[in-house]
Amino acid sequence: MAAEGVEKTSEDASSSGKVCTRFDLEKETELRFEVEAGEAADQVEMELLTGMAEVFGSELNRNKKYTFGPGSKIAVFTWQGCSVNLYGKPEVAYVSKDTPMLLYLNTHAALEQMRKQAERENERGPRVMVVGPADVGKSTVCRLLLSYAVRVGRRPTLVELDVGQSGVSVPGTVSALCIERPADVEEGFSVQAPLVYHFGSTTPGTNIKLYNKLTSCLAEVFSQRCEVNRKASVGGCIINTCGWVKGSGYQALVHCASTFQVDVVLVLDHERLYNELKRDLPHFVRVVLLPKSGGVV
Repeated sequence: MAAEGVEKTSEDASSSGKVCTRFDLEKETELRFEVEAGEAADQVEMELLTGMAEVFGSELNRNKKYTFGPGSKIAVFTWQGCSVNLYGKPEVAYVSKDTPMLLYLNTHAALEQMRKQAERENERGPRVMVVGPADVGKSTVCRLLLSYAVRVGRRPTLVELDVGQSGVSVPGTVSALCIERPADVEEGFSVQAPLVYHFGSTTPGTNIKLYNKLTSCLAEVFSQRCEVNRKASVGGCIINTCGWVKGSGYQALVHCASTFQVDVVLVLDHERLYNELKRDLPHFVRVVLLPKSGGVV
């Protein structure tokens, strides 16, 4: 949907040296903007003026300018309505009412109920695997669910199995990271003392046996940590996977679900994959089909 309530303020533009565009967002809408890619591209700044808003689960501070570099794709969501300024010239910027954020929030709420039950019954918290083809926003959904969990006092673990674009270490690795605070709006999660295994390629198919072995190693270390750390056990984990969902890639997903003893699988925007996992995973694993968002990356 096209942007509504957009106005340009030359006064702000002159003070910052950049063109300023104001967006007035209604409740449960999302401002999506992309920064042009390339070394010569300019940064874009964003400032929350009124109301409350968040970026992928991380709350924005009012009257603070956030800077996003070339290639950034950002979605500013508000539950109650807000006003936002953009400084600079994004490649595209628009407001959308078509957003799955309510579904993502409901998913978080369901996971939180599982954590509360784990606390009461002295069991382990939910282990969640996020799957789907490339470019449907798996990393963003992981970030959002992790940030929401931390905001209610949990200590979940991010398991990063996407060797093509690791959010924890360098590409070509698999890793695990205990999350203790919401992701920084600009920089993402604080990467302190992660567990990282070197795979050596950005494509799992280069050596699928090694990839599955490293997945098993991460699962073993995570389970050992849960045995001695109650908060980590209750917090559970969110597993980000590769976009390879056919053939050996699909078998790697099934292997991951088995070795991590996954309770919940979130399938983004791929009905066939959803049905295949429903067929092949144990009946106690909850497989949920979720839509992707136009604002996720």
